[in-house]
Amino acid sequence: MKSDNNNRPPGQLSSLTPFAILAYDTFAAGIAMLGAIVLRYRFSEFGAPPGNVEFIAPAIFAVSCAATFYVAGVNRNLWRHTSLRDAARVLQAIVLAHLIFLVLLFAFTRLDDLPRTSLVISGPILAALMLGPRAFAVSLRSGDLRTLFRNESPGAPIAVLVGSRERLAQVLLTQMRRPGGPAFRFRALIETSGADGGRALHGVPMEGGMDQLEAVVSGLRRESKGERVRIVLADRQPAPSLVNAAARVCGQTGASLTRARQAEGAAAFTAVEAGDLLARAPRAMSNAGARSLISGKRVVVTGAGGTIGSELVRQAVALNPARLVLFDSSESSLYEIDQSLKRLETAPSWRPVLGDIRDRAALDVLFKEEEPDVVLHAAALKHVPLMEVNAPETALTNVAGTRNLAEAAGEAGVGSVVLISTDKAVDPTSVMGATKRVAELVILEASQRWPNTAFSSVRFGNVLASVGSVVPLFEAQIAAGGPVTVTDPETTRYFMTVQEAAGLVLEAGAQAQRGGDAGALFLLDMGEPVLISRLARQLIRLRGLAPDDDIEIQFTGLRAGEKLHEQLLYVFESCEQTDVDGVLRIQTPRLALEALEPALKRLLDAAARRDEAGVRAALDALMPIGWPDGVHAMAPRLSVS
Repeated sequence: MKSDNNNRPPGQLSSLTPFAILAYDTFAAGIAMLGAIVLRYRFSEFGAPPGNVEFIAPAIFAVSCAATFYVAGVNRNLWRHTSLRDAARVLQAIVLAHLIFLVLLFAFTRLDDLPRTSLVISGPILAALMLGPRAFAVSLRSGDLRTLFRNESPGAPIAVLVGSRERLAQVLLTQMRRPGGPAFRFRALIETSGADGGRALHGVPMEGGMDQLEAVVSGLRRESKGERVRIVLADRQPAPSLVNAAARVCGQTGASLTRARQAEGAAAFTAVEAGDLLARAPRAMSNAGARSLISGKRVVVTGAGGTIGSELVRQAVALNPARLVLFDSSESSLYEIDQSLKRLETAPSWRPVLGDIRDRAALDVLFKEEEPDVVLHAAALKHVPLMEVNAPETALTNVAGTRNLAEAAGEAGVGSVVLISTDKAVDPTSVMGATKRVAELVILEASQRWPNTAFSSVRFGNVLASVGSVVPLFEAQIAAGGPVTVTDPETTRYFMTVQEAAGLVLEAGAQAQRGGDAGALFLLDMGEPVLISRLARQLIRLRGLAPDDDIEIQFTGLRAGEKLHEQLLYVFESCEQTDVDGVLRIQTPRLALEALEPALKRLLDAAARRDEAGVRAALDALMPIGWPDGVHAMAPRLSVS
């Protein structure tokens, strides 16, 4: 017999084909009827069946059962995934087969010599022969026959489960064991390879591959008289192409999209998030390097209450630091991250500190008191359009604040400092991007002044769902009924999840500490950039709505300082793979930084005077300092107005 699952776990029974199952059930039917007739006559005065009834009746009964079982589909379910629904279908088919048998036998023999009581015997025998092997296969697979006796919850939403066959089976099995009954009424299964169409798992029909999903959802919605249908993705890490295909079906059918996750209770099924729509699978960072950076160390996180800073805190907590210092200028943000640590039973020793990186004296006092080993610098002003009209404040925080931190850390003998930069620092056209490029240069210069401190920088793309980013904006606009505003149909951005971002910071710090590269600059392999208009359409579809029909998309034009496409590297930079998958080290020529300090003084003097034009002019003058000789003219310039 051919197995229809080449990847089954060792020791598992091979899957019988539908034809083999039908052949077995038909043979069992003939044996059941023969046994019933022989048993009936054994205890009668005749002692043996008269005529040829013991040959004719089993043959006709086997034919009746073969036809009935085929039409009822009892041969399509995989034995090791049998459920109560399958058992009920088998019993119904046995009863119907007996009725058909009586009609056929009457046509041939007028029921001569057939004792009616043999039908009472044949039914239980056939049920035992059919359900016994199925129950054995279930117990062999799961060790728990209770899964046969769980039924669905009548009030649960109607759903279609999508995924690989093994994950489909696991989710269904877990749901049948769930206290209170399954969370969904699964009415159809879509097996992503499309290889098992026409089969069934736990009584739920497998309707084919992804090409059948829209038709299946539409059909279920008609059958349920308009009740909303859920599409549930069974795989723990579904491919982005699968998520996007399911999202398109949601937009076309009004279905909603849910993911099965590795969790218990309400967290077992959650809404699909923007991170699931990336053109690549999110990277799971190895924490070996991060653990060496954080474990047993005294760690300061600046901007600890922000999106990235708070995730850095959460990941650092899991790595057993000796001490954690949360530094932030926002009282409300600091309060939130402080409260989150108070709710953790395993939280390390920590201290919330309200302060500003623009205050050098505050940093000196903090470093003297805490004597940190590691500083993770996430504090910054980042919103491009807002920073365009607040250039002096941006320079004071992103440049002066970073210089304060680097100098305080170098003088205090901190072991490792990691700056969070941005892809907008490459050929910057915005104040925010330019100040971040200068911050990179400040870190590079600090690494030359204090070689015993492992200074490094990390360039990020856009962090999905961070405060003020495009995803929360789109979601709010969709919730309000639209329109969704996109700057340009061709705008693209690199995206990463906040978990990836924080993991990259920790790995970069560990790499810089090990490699000894002065001012090392790191980057995450973020795959291909994402078309923002496409992301907007997919977010609309995730809500079961149709772009342009239910929710309008408006194109507003690029805002001040924005680019159509971001870049990750300067023309004079190149990348090499580190020993951590997905983490890249940026190679750059050694830069002459002698002119950096006087240029910084002009910038910060203009910022202190709140001289907007002076800040922009000073930033323009700083950009060539970061370029090797001979390519200065290629550096872009900021608008003065």
